[in-house]
Amino acid sequence: MTEESPVLTTEIYGVLTQHPWIGQVSADHDLDEDLFSLAVKRAGAYGWSTTLLGAQNTLEGQRWEHADAGGDWSQDGQERQVAWLTVYPAASLSGQHLPVLPMVRTLTDALHRVGRLRFTQLHVHAPLALARDAGFDLRAAADWFALSSPDARTNIMLTVRTDPTPNPEQLSAAVARSGHGLLRLHPSPGDGPGASMAGDMPEWTPDAAAWATATVLEVLRASDVRAPARITIRAV
Repeated sequence: MTEESPVLTTEIYGVLTQHPWIGQVSADHDLDEDLFSLAVKRAGAYGWSTTLLGAQNTLEGQRWEHADAGGDWSQDGQERQVAWLTVYPAASLSGQHLPVLPMVRTLTDALHRVGRLRFTQLHVHAPLALARDAGFDLRAAADWFALSSPDARTNIMLTVRTDPTPNPEQLSAAVARSGHGLLRLHPSPGDGPGASMAGDMPEWTPDAAAWATATVLEVLRASDVRAPARITIRAV
C-alpha cells in the first residue's frame, strides 16, 4: 500500500462512560491501552488485519492495513468522536466488499472493553472506486435486522455527500428497495451540503447503522458513483 492508496474511515460518536475500575486494572497490569492499540488487537483476533511486518507474516485474506485510529474519551458526559479508524482496504480480495461492519465492530468492541457507550452517530468516508457488489450480503443482513423488536425502531437522519450530489428522492426510493422496506427514508432539509433524508430503521445500534450505511453505499455503487462518499447517520 502507498500513501496514495484510497482510505476508508469510520467514526463513532457518542458518550463513553469509562468503567470505574479501568484505571486500577490498567495500573495493576501495567497497561497503557488506547483506541489504536485496542483496535489493532481486536482486528487481529478476528483475522481481519495485522501489524506484523515482513512477507512471512502476511495475513492471508487480510481485509485492511491499519493507517491510524484514535478517539476522545473525555469524561464530561458530552457527545464526542469517541472512536475513529482509518485503513487501507484490500483491493485484491475476490468477492469482498468494503469492510464497514468489520471496522465498526472492531471499534465498538474496543469501546465496550473500557466503558459503556451511548451511541449517537456513525460517519463513514468510503472510496467507492474500490466498492464491490454487496447486494447479496445486504439482503441477508436485512433478514437479520427484521428480527429486531418492533419497539426498537428509531428515527434517523442520513446525509450523503459525494460528487455528483445524488437526488434525495431517487436515492430514498432505491435505499428502500435495497433495505427491503426495513430502512425507510424520505427527502428532508439538511443543515449542510449533500443529500439529506429522514426516516426510521429497525434498531439503533452500531451494527444496524453500519448495515444502513453499507446499503446506501451499495445503491451509490450500483448507480456508477465512483467518487469518495461520506455517509452520516444519526438518531433523532
